[in-house]
Amino acid sequence: ARTCMHGPPWSDPHPSMWQPLDERTSSLDIIVRQSCRQLGVCVYLNKYGKVGPHLDQRRIQQLPDHFGPGRASSVLQQCVQACVDSAHNQATVFSCLKSGQGGEVISAFFDQQQHTLTLPTVSSVTYVLRFLEKLCHNLHCDALFGSQPVARGSVHYDSVSYAAGQNHCSLTCFTQCFRL
Repeated sequence: ARTCMHGPPWSDPHPSMWQPLDERTSSLDIIVRQSCRQLGVCVYLNKYGKVGPHLDQRRIQQLPDHFGPGRASSVLQQCVQACVDSAHNQATVFSCLKSGQGGEVISAFFDQQQHTLTLPTVSSVTYVLRFLEKLCHNLHCDALFGSQPVARGSVHYDSVSYAAGQNHCSLTCFTQCFRL
């Protein structure tokens, strides 16, 4: 008879790893909870893919190759501000955003005046991913962000959708965690 060297799941020092997943929990949520506590976020930019109708390709190419590593709220602010700054019409990007409380501030200039918006408080790395996913989807730039540097000439990141049959900006695999 063979014996299990690691013991049964209930004896595991990390019991949360053995808890069943419900339908609302994605594998990303589990990875984030287990791997990214007290870690930073880094999001890479795909400068050479299609950026959609609302962003200027030349401005995107002038952005840094990545945002972070850093606090999730700071990286979210940098990504959103980059989208605003790279827009043909900053009001378009602003209209995709919902004002929150306690988060980082972004700014835009349209209608002949400066506008500011406070992003919602970032509660987790998963929140950053979902926020950017929705923004990318609304701006039709589904391949804008990624977890790995993109070589010149690469067209897009591999895509994994949250909902079957929908082509969302796939940030499920698009962060890397770094010790700060």
